[in-house]
Amino acid sequence: MSITTSNHIVEKLESTRDLPTVPAVLLPLLRYMEKPLDQVDVHKVVSLISQDKSLAARCLQVANSPLFGSAHEVETIQASVVALGLDRIQQIAVSCSLLRLMPATSFGVEPAVFWAHSMSCALISHEFAGRIGYPDVAKAYAAGLLHDIGIVALLWVAPREFRGCFEEANRRRIPLHEAEQQILGITHCDSGRIIARNWHLPEELTRVIVGHHSPGTIQGDPALTSIVCVSDLLCRLGGLGYGYIEEKQTDFAEEPAFTILAARHPALRPFDLARFTFEMESVLDEVRATVAHVYGAR
Repeated sequence: MSITTSNHIVEKLESTRDLPTVPAVLLPLLRYMEKPLDQVDVHKVVSLISQDKSLAARCLQVANSPLFGSAHEVETIQASVVALGLDRIQQIAVSCSLLRLMPATSFGVEPAVFWAHSMSCALISHEFAGRIGYPDVAKAYAAGLLHDIGIVALLWVAPREFRGCFEEANRRRIPLHEAEQQILGITHCDSGRIIARNWHLPEELTRVIVGHHSPGTIQGDPALTSIVCVSDLLCRLGGLGYGYIEEKQTDFAEEPAFTILAARHPALRPFDLARFTFEMESVLDEVRATVAHVYGAR
């Protein structure tokens, strides 16, 4: 595809007219997730979510799903905080905010598939961060959830062009961003940079969105980006990618992201990645069940 086409896509991304507006609840929740729980006002979080009736209903649906479900059905946001904890309901609300950003018509990646990948990456990033001693697991969750927001942007501004990328990646079983680069001249990392800037997302999350396929190239501390990079690979190779299986042979110990983390977090040497991957299979299965629950109940 020509440079003119890629420039046209960038222009549409920067104009914001063709992009969805960021849900009002998302940025305040992301800011809350960066605070220690003892500094978060529970009532403000509950009020924030409850102001958006559609979002609140979706949050309760997810809260009662296999992935987050409590022992008893929860019927209010307040009750879900009591049953699941504040950190869980914040995670659910941010997840559901992402779900609402997807366009109604699919042009390649199905909304359910995209949400499943994002949820899986968030949960594995959270768990992986905790295992290696990264100090902010809530931020790792948010970063894992939002890392592919550039795909949402491309689906809005260039749906047919994006479908061509998806079909090519599916046909050749290659990573989606490689097909995007070959066909569009830009990737969802590039579109993610633009939408993150337009939405005023935190700088650290923006770095992850831009660099999750190349953590060694970003400015600043690459640890969070590397956590998401490894988690993203685990999801894609574990069958929760974009709806097709990539034919990619990966030695995680040799991945640049893993090398970056090993230099900063001694817990990675030795780190039983095979065991961790096996343990995360149950998480992937629960995400699949949750997505079936949410989309099947529409």
